[in-house]
Amino acid sequence: MIRFINCVRRRQDISLEEFRRHWNSAEIEVLYERLNAIVQPLRFSRNLTLQVGANELIRDERGSGEPFDGTVEFWWQNAGDLLQKYDSNEARRVRESMLDLQERFIDMGGCRAFFTEYPDAQP
Repeated sequence: MIRFINCVRRRQDISLEEFRRHWNSAEIEVLYERLNAIVQPLRFSRNLTLQVGANELIRDERGSGEPFDGTVEFWWQNAGDLLQKYDSNEARRVRESMLDLQERFIDMGGCRAFFTEYPDAQP
């Protein structure tokens, strides 16, 4: 099992409320639905960081910086399943549209995206 994880930060000139409005907008929802239809993950999740005191406590205990504002996660059985679909012209067009939209509210340089493996897992 492989997972693609994207940890997202909002642009500094965007308030948390505005970021959340963009994150939950119908416009981005449609793009994720289109992308999911193309790349067909076994599992997909899009999450917002909770605004709770426990997050501040964890940051203080660990001496870490500000948390990411959200995460996006896709799961596939293997890399071959993903790569063939991800590299299609249709997927490329959706990703370009998504990037154009995300640049309005996401600090692309402040995000972190990576693949992980999760052996012998069911989504």
